[in-house]
Amino acid sequence: MARAIGTIFLVLLFSQAALAAEAKDALKSSVDAVLNVLTTTKAGDPGRVEKLYAAVGRVFDPEELAKRTLAANWEKFSADERQQFTRAFVKLLEHTYLRRIEAYTDEKVVFLDEAPLGEGRAEVSTKIVTSTKEVPIVYRLIKKSDWKVYDVTIEGVSLVQNYRNQFNQILVKESPAQLISRVESMGSAS
Repeated sequence: MARAIGTIFLVLLFSQAALAAEAKDALKSSVDAVLNVLTTTKAGDPGRVEKLYAAVGRVFDPEELAKRTLAANWEKFSADERQQFTRAFVKLLEHTYLRRIEAYTDEKVVFLDEAPLGEGRAEVSTKIVTSTKEVPIVYRLIKKSDWKVYDVTIEGVSLVQNYRNQFNQILVKESPAQLISRVESMGSAS
């Protein structure tokens, strides 16, 4: 009996490790696509921004990001408000992070460990290596039809948790529609 339980444990352990490796491969493929766009095009080139969005969009799950950002508040939003919030939130993320991505200047992305987080979820640790420092970045992924990122932690700060804290404070006093309006204006600010 103990041997059977041990065997089951090992099978589960190795199957979880294999799932995490799949997550790492999916993430690496997407990061490589982004780096390819950055190294083969220049800022201002026609279609560059669209290519970057496509490469990033292959691995990020906008609805999962939005849902986890709102957490319990997600249920307070109507289906239409959820869609509006998701679109506005994606625009905000694009506006906020595209400039940082475009500032890439031959930094190296090193893929480190991957670890299962439970059924259908994994975490992949990476670091960006510059000439002066290393920036740790951890991606959390969920297995849907394929692996999708639902959170990114940069130097110990979770993107989802950071926005969740901000949005929770707003939702204490304002309606979902008001939050959506705020997020839309933040995503379109220059």
